[in-house]
Amino acid sequence: MSVSKIFLIYICLTWLVTNAWAAEATVEQLQQLDARIEALQAQMHDTRSEYGRLQRLLQSREEEMGTAAERLETLNEELTDAKRALTDLQDKQTVQFKQLQMQRQILAQQIRAAYSVGRQDYLKLLLNQQDPFAIGRVLTYYQYINRARVQQIVHIKDALLHLQTLQQAINQETTSLDELITKQASKKQEFDLNFSERQRILEQLANTLESQDKELKRLQEDKHQLQALLGTLEETFKDVPQPPGQQTFAKLQGQLPYPVSGKLIKRFGEQLVNTLKWQGVLITANAGEKVQAIADGRVAFAQWFRNLGLLVIIDHGKGYMSLYAHNQSLYAKTGDWVKAGDIIASVGNSGGHDKPALYFEIRRQGVPVNPLLWLQN
Repeated sequence: MSVSKIFLIYICLTWLVTNAWAAEATVEQLQQLDARIEALQAQMHDTRSEYGRLQRLLQSREEEMGTAAERLETLNEELTDAKRALTDLQDKQTVQFKQLQMQRQILAQQIRAAYSVGRQDYLKLLLNQQDPFAIGRVLTYYQYINRARVQQIVHIKDALLHLQTLQQAINQETTSLDELITKQASKKQEFDLNFSERQRILEQLANTLESQDKELKRLQEDKHQLQALLGTLEETFKDVPQPPGQQTFAKLQGQLPYPVSGKLIKRFGEQLVNTLKWQGVLITANAGEKVQAIADGRVAFAQWFRNLGLLVIIDHGKGYMSLYAHNQSLYAKTGDWVKAGDIIASVGNSGGHDKPALYFEIRRQGVPVNPLLWLQN
């Protein structure tokens, strides 16, 4: 029940009290109105409690989806490497098989040559030679044929062993590949289940937001919580020394890179709900697209935050901070030092949003400033 409805009931109650004698309202009627007001207040309290429960459930599911997405990406990389290794082994096997065929042909030629010579009696061949030098040549030729034949047999044996080793390696790589494919399918199924559960939670959340007044109140609470968080972080990091060589953030106005490539769909200062306005920009991008730090700094916050989902906040010193929200996965950890261009997260739709996009803010002394004045044109 919205605040406006409760206010209307209060107006009715005031009117009844003012005109009690004329309308001859009874004490019982007043008590009924009081009871109704209490019931409405209790209903609002229950709605807020249910909303909080669903938010906690959503947080759990989106954190699980972030972990699953990160593992799935790792498995895809491992799968690509395994396929490449298998292809290399198969290429080596093909080359080795061709060499084996060539060695077999050479051995066959040697055997035919030996057979031609062998058809003549070895002793007869020697006795027919009158010249001593000719006898030496015959012996040398016979020994050469035998040595070449033995050597070629050894080569073929080695080639067969190498082929056997390659085949074993191919079998092992194929097994590893099959295991990776199974793991990938399992992680994909886990991701899809979490996504379905998340959609169910989002539908429940949508049903709890019955009016614009309730949405406004929630956003105001989120705003106050975020301001409180930023105030705490600013107080915590104000005395932390900056690493040597880090460029002063204030001097980078108009030079900073965009945190992600995409289409700008919400701008700083545009109306959000009623009197609330956008305090940053919303950039649509493909899910999983890498998010980069806009400047050097230290990660002050890297975890789930209500309405903003998986959130990264970087402290750039001198009261400047940048915020990156609605991520799918977080790669940066709280306390990490990052450089401009470092990958800190991937684009997602965490925090209860239906489409992937990055919400981005820059704050100075806790006050939001227009990010477009700081980013490169």
